[in-house]
Amino acid sequence: MPAPICPRCSTRNTVDSAFCRACGAALPSGSKSAVKPKVSIRVVRADGGPEIVVAMGGQELTCGARGDIPLEDDPFVAATQARFFFTGRRLAVEDVGGGNGIFLRLHQERELTTGGELRLGRQRLLLEPVPALTPGAGGAMVWGSPDVGYRFRLIQILEGGARGAAFLLRDGENLLGRESGDVTFPNDGFVSGRHAVLQVRQDRLFVRDVGSSNGTFFRLFAPTALDNGDHLLIGRELLRVEVSER
Repeated sequence: MPAPICPRCSTRNTVDSAFCRACGAALPSGSKSAVKPKVSIRVVRADGGPEIVVAMGGQELTCGARGDIPLEDDPFVAATQARFFFTGRRLAVEDVGGGNGIFLRLHQERELTTGGELRLGRQRLLLEPVPALTPGAGGAMVWGSPDVGYRFRLIQILEGGARGAAFLLRDGENLLGRESGDVTFPNDGFVSGRHAVLQVRQDRLFVRDVGSSNGTFFRLFAPTALDNGDHLLIGRELLRVEVSER
């Protein structure tokens, strides 16, 4: 099968690509006529109450305050926040509501670029760059402060979108947790003692979960393929993706 060419930007992608590596558009697939797998989306209840399970009967399923998957009592969810759809035989999701976004649970180490966001426990964290300081006249550092080498910082985003605390990230590993680490959230019972590690490698940053109970989630800014067992955070709601062959 030939490598697919993006219909939006004409970039040639790898044979197994579901989305364009350049612009994120869904790619054409030679298996469009094949029977699609069976898909259900489960709204997980942390309190043990009855769960909502919505089966995907067609080519598309929406989620939001007024979506096919109803999240009616969550003030942080748009009327239509997410769209589930098929690209070939692969299930995918995209954020169509903006605002507070949708987040996918991390399964392996992933690069986080500036402007990217994480959620762990009740925390929503935005990654920002820290520009390198440059010498002023005569070689002295601006404001008299030396550049200590920080290249990134995490900004805590509070409910309503206000900015909270800022955490500078040093080169190498930065541990996030509740009880110990470089960045701690001692009052958040949903953050594990050792939750995640952010590793700064020169001008790049990588994040990995270190066995937390409730997971580490990253925000989706482009259509993304999903697998059976994937978890999504939308507003305050946790969704589990269930995919099986018919």
